[in-house]
Amino acid sequence: MLLALAATVLVFLWQALTVHFNYSGNWTALFDTGDKGSIPADLRAGTYVFQNSDGYDGQAYRYIAHDPFFQRGYAANVDGPALRYRRILQPGLAFLLAGGQQRLIDGAYIAVVLFAIFFGVYWSSVYAAELRGRHFAWGLLFLLSPGAIASIDREVIDGLMTALFAGFLVYTKRQDTTKLYVILTLACLARETGFLLIVGVAAAELLRRSYIKALLFGAAAVPALVWYAFVRLHTETYEVPSIFAMPGVGLIQRLFTVRPVPDPVLHTVIQVLDVLSLLGLIASLVLAVRWIWKLWPGPVAITTALFVMLGLIAGSPAHLFEAYGYARPLSPLMLFVMLQAVASGFWIGLAPPLLVSANLAIFFVSPILRILKALI
Repeated sequence: MLLALAATVLVFLWQALTVHFNYSGNWTALFDTGDKGSIPADLRAGTYVFQNSDGYDGQAYRYIAHDPFFQRGYAANVDGPALRYRRILQPGLAFLLAGGQQRLIDGAYIAVVLFAIFFGVYWSSVYAAELRGRHFAWGLLFLLSPGAIASIDREVIDGLMTALFAGFLVYTKRQDTTKLYVILTLACLARETGFLLIVGVAAAELLRRSYIKALLFGAAAVPALVWYAFVRLHTETYEVPSIFAMPGVGLIQRLFTVRPVPDPVLHTVIQVLDVLSLLGLIASLVLAVRWIWKLWPGPVAITTALFVMLGLIAGSPAHLFEAYGYARPLSPLMLFVMLQAVASGFWIGLAPPLLVSANLAIFFVSPILRILKALI
């Protein structure tokens, strides 16, 4: 627990440094709000806005945190509200932590992300040490998962989803039904991929002919489904961009597509990392299958197999070309591969997921250089 606390404090210190030196002390810069997007009038004055930018997902979840029950009209400023409002857990927790007070919600949201970092490192440490016999410090691998990196950098929801997956690993191994049920319920409210956890657990129970338990675990999806219905009543139908392709086709298309990089300093580095990241993803999928085979037919094996399938079919280069796009939904899979590599002593198995994470981590280079320049 002390390791998780130390990791969380370090992440907070990093955010404080980058906000102070790079964004004039305006913490809303962490949400990556772009001037090309629609910003609620009530929030515009205090928002750090990036010029000539579309911004990123964190800006949308910030608006949801300020208006989770569609009372302020902020849904009009969210791209695809029918989709994004489903992912209510992180914005909703921020709203509750702030007691609904608008002036406190941004800080509460950042705090929720830090809580996710804490629990992600804690559960990963428990899984590595208590359940797999490795040093608890290996739990720091959570910080290198794509979801954690993106959450630290842009306040997206994937760090929380990856943390819940780490909890899922712990409580399935411990067979702690109560805590596992809570994890499953929360995961579905965090992201659609949370349903994969329920399917994995319920399918494992069905294979054991435990039909009642399978039904009970399936009921963990009910709160999310009720919320989905509420969102549907308050939003128009949203045509979700097609991100799926024939298994493996999207991976190959991305591998042979070179994207333009305007940054003259990182131009070549990023294009090389694009290729290495895709090769790392493919290798991670292969490694995951290896450990799925050994753990089959347990809930972790079935759930991970579903993430492998997602990695194969979620391949549209038009919408998931960059690692920031395709790696975040697969962050639980990346964490699983890293922890299994440590558990089995197959150290080379750490390389593929870390190659994927390196493609996201490259975006920390420019802020770090600006901080060093300011200090010098």
